[in-house]
Amino acid sequence: MILSLDESIQKLKTEILSQDWRLSQKKIEPLQAAFTCLKNRFKTRKNALTILTMADSVLLYAQKRQGEVPPEFIDFLKETMAHVVNMYEDAKFDPDRDAELFKRVYGKFSKLKEKVAAEKGAPTRPVGHAAGSSADLEAWEEPISLDDTPSYPAQTVTSPRPSASRVPGKGSGKTSEAKPLPIEPGAMLRPITIGKLSLSIAEEHIALIKPLSPKKRKAYIKNSQVPLKDLGSWLSRLSTQMRGPLALIKNGKLKKLILPLMIPKGVGFTDIPDEEAMMLVVVSNRHWHGVLLCRRLEPEPTPLLSLTRTKNGDIAGSARLGEDLELQLLHVGQLLEREGFLFMPE
Repeated sequence: MILSLDESIQKLKTEILSQDWRLSQKKIEPLQAAFTCLKNRFKTRKNALTILTMADSVLLYAQKRQGEVPPEFIDFLKETMAHVVNMYEDAKFDPDRDAELFKRVYGKFSKLKEKVAAEKGAPTRPVGHAAGSSADLEAWEEPISLDDTPSYPAQTVTSPRPSASRVPGKGSGKTSEAKPLPIEPGAMLRPITIGKLSLSIAEEHIALIKPLSPKKRKAYIKNSQVPLKDLGSWLSRLSTQMRGPLALIKNGKLKKLILPLMIPKGVGFTDIPDEEAMMLVVVSNRHWHGVLLCRRLEPEPTPLLSLTRTKNGDIAGSARLGEDLELQLLHVGQLLEREGFLFMPE
């Protein structure tokens, strides 16, 4: 299920006012879709995103419980959704107010976490102050970092946790160098300029390229997302303009998709999207999708001659495209799995 931003907010308002306090599967799925959309909207606001994740954890708890949910969990969910609606509708962003709200919400969430641990017979840990270094949510199977901005993808995927006995770099015969390269020689790459960095991007990941007006660029950067309906026209179907997995989605569903505006990480990249970008590029890797803003994208691809692995955030390595042309390769798959939207057609 996919909901637009307006539909997501309306869904939260409806549930807040509902007199039916049961959390059936029929209710949970639309709310999860709304939270997925809103996580994209608030991905640059640490406290708002963490509050959403706590509310989403309550939905996950109700889904796994498959029975009547205690009223205090419903109270928490309704209150949290009301906070999210208020944060969305408040035109002025106040980080201090967000931080104070987070502390209050987390205090209540910690009590619910203790209740879940008690139900499972697990020893409870001291809650401590809400502004501590991390919130251990093992009972919810959803980690929340309080130090750094959580980099959740639009649709959360639970990853296996590393064993506590394994120390990175020690006691293991494998290193990162043993991992296969994200792309093999002979693949087609396109030179791309993101901010002030000249890079390359695999042709197979490019789903759509569009020119970008200053007005649209400002709106997309403000909202941190791009509605795909903006990229179509009444003269042609949006799906026919796409390449890769997005081209297989029905046009009606495709126009409802809202993709996150992604920001590559690494030395040389800025913390905000390029405010001088002239082009918008929709990228895909299997069922992951997202949007990049760039200043320039070469119209023709060039074959990769060789790739030398390097370690710099979302840069996979140094790609040699010719005798006199060598560019850093953007690891689109890694970027999408961190910041993209996971959509699997039914």
